[in-house]
Amino acid sequence: MDENTRLKSVERFAGYNLQADAELLQLLEMASEICDSPIATINLLDKDTQWIKARIGIDVERTPREWSFCNDTIRQSEVMLVPDTFKDERFIYHPLVNASPYIRFYAGAPLITHSGDCLGTLCVIDNKPRELNRHQQLMLKMLAKQVITMMELKLNNDLLIKHKQEVLEQKRINSEADIRLRAFFESSVNFHVLLGKNCEVLDYNKTAYKFIKKAYLRVITRGSDFTDYIEPSFRPTFIKHFKACLEGVKAYEEGYTDYPDLGRIWWEASFEPATNGDRDIIGISYSIRNVTERKLYEQKIVAQNELLMRISYIQSHEYRGPLASIMGMMNLIKYENYNAPVEYLEMMDEAINRLDSKIREVVDVANQINVMPAA
Repeated sequence: MDENTRLKSVERFAGYNLQADAELLQLLEMASEICDSPIATINLLDKDTQWIKARIGIDVERTPREWSFCNDTIRQSEVMLVPDTFKDERFIYHPLVNASPYIRFYAGAPLITHSGDCLGTLCVIDNKPRELNRHQQLMLKMLAKQVITMMELKLNNDLLIKHKQEVLEQKRINSEADIRLRAFFESSVNFHVLLGKNCEVLDYNKTAYKFIKKAYLRVITRGSDFTDYIEPSFRPTFIKHFKACLEGVKAYEEGYTDYPDLGRIWWEASFEPATNGDRDIIGISYSIRNVTERKLYEQKIVAQNELLMRISYIQSHEYRGPLASIMGMMNLIKYENYNAPVEYLEMMDEAINRLDSKIREVVDVANQINVMPAA
């Protein structure tokens, strides 16, 4: 287990107040009841500190990591048991054994993420020596798996909210940018030609000259018929707007064109009447803005929205089944005084695996969003 990677995983949960999470506290109460221990905690270990992120039966919020029993637990995949600290050389002189809370019994199950990093432990503690039977150890391990599942679910819910906010903010920015850019390019645009009443070229800028030369392998000249430089499929639309503009009607068109050497280019075209000093219409100003980058980004936003909707559907429709099964099995186990038949545990394990599968699906979809290339 790489410690640097593990510490980065711990940092993801550093800001969460798990003590305020009712569902996690309920899992702690289950662990306490099943193991008949007065203290139950969820601990995360960073570089120097053991953070007791959720707890019952104890008020301590953190200890130096060197004091933590969990240092040994996070190095294994099974439950770690210390039946009597007075008989264990590792802990006989431990500060938490010889002072409050006077630990005599400890059992901890590792909290292992879906990526395999152990963040800390779910542990139960008593101030008298004792043992856990096989069923209690199995239940503690299963509850630890449920704890890390709920923690990662909380993290992914926050990720979903963050991405939704980013999408909405980007849409707002794009909308405001479009308004500003459109107003600006009415007078200064990337591609600009001035056309006479017969669609002859009166003037053009460098961008128009370079683009036509690259796209059509031709040189635009003053006096030439501009329709010769218009794609045949767009020519009828262009002529319609050109004639309307000569009557004083402004026009706007958007679309894309596929060029053999340049690929697909998305554009916005505007038609503005051009007047002389007497305000007589002498032709039109035809302007084109290349918006390919913006269109590609909008397509990325649409793709992100589809992934976010998929996450939302999984969370709102497919978590309820396995959670209901787990709660039902837990009630049956309580009814059996925690002497659960193997069939109950197998059914609960199946439900937890189903929920685990859905969490993995959410994580995979969230990772697809994170690795999307920038526009």
